[in-house]
Parts: sequence; C-alpha cells; structure tokens
Amino acid sequence: MKKEEIRQRFGCGSVEKTYENSKWFSVFMQLVFTVVGAWFFWLMLAEPTLMARLDNIAVLIFCLWRIDRQRDIICYVTEKGLIVRRQFMSLQEFTDEQIHSDRNLVFVRYGDIFEIADNWKEIQLGAAEDGGLAILPVHLQFLSRQSKQEIMDRIKEEQAKADDGE
Repeated sequence: MKKEEIRQRFGCGSVEKTYENSKWFSVFMQLVFTVVGAWFFWLMLAEPTLMARLDNIAVLIFCLWRIDRQRDIICYVTEKGLIVRRQFMSLQEFTDEQIHSDRNLVFVRYGDIFEIADNWKEIQLGAAEDGGLAILPVHLQFLSRQSKQEIMDRIKEEQAKADDGE
C-alpha cells in the first residue's frame, strides 16, 4: 500500500517510516524458495504430461510468489501509532494474506501499547490490571536489531509525551 492509502485507511496521520524484514532474513528466505522452486522445476521436467506437472507448477508459482513478497513492508511508524502485520491464525487467513497482503494490517495507538514481547511475536495492549491486557500476535520477529530499537524509541518517545501532557 502507498503511504497516502495507509493514512486514509487508518486515519493515523502521516507515515514517518516503514520497516521490512532484515536483509539477511529476506535473502535467506529467497534462497530457500529458490532451491525449493528449482527442485520442483527439475521434478516437473521428468513428468510426461501436463496433468502430471500441475502440482509441480503450483509449487513453483508459490515459490516465485514468496520470493517476490519477501521485501513486503511489515511495520509502518506513523504520527499516531504503529501499523503492523498481524499473524495469521488459520489456513484460511494464511491464504487470504497471500492474495490480499494489506488485510492483516492493524493500527495500534502508541498509548495502547503496554509492552512488546522479547521475541517480537506479540504486542500486549492495554493496562497491567486483571483482564486489562490484550495480546496481538504480529510478524515483527525478523526485523533488524536497529529497526527494533528505532520502533521502541519511537514508542517510548510518544508515551513520554502523553505522560507529560496528563
């Protein structure tokens, strides 16, 4: 999605920065999908008919699709909060995410963030009281350390502003 589309869809102010998976992880996954795709292409060549090749072609197309999608943006830092890619919870959601990559984006206001888990797989939202926290599973674990630190600094900065304003 373009920055203007993000701003209009979520009403989050301007997009200040975007983040994608670390370069090392993206290159590694592209290599994995390349090897898998080459393997299925090689298997496809041995098949005598088109019908026998269809399953190999499907896997090859999926591998090419995933190679292309490795550089997708998974986090937007905006004026009013973060927009993050939510973790899929079912096969249907996984399939839907492959086709419509922007449907799993979720807007989280800085003030609503209580904590980001150490493994960066979930964001705890709300307040530390009985029944006050909600867990949002997210795809942030493969960000670079620098990107994670920048996001944490931005969250702390905005929460400090909100605390000073009260």
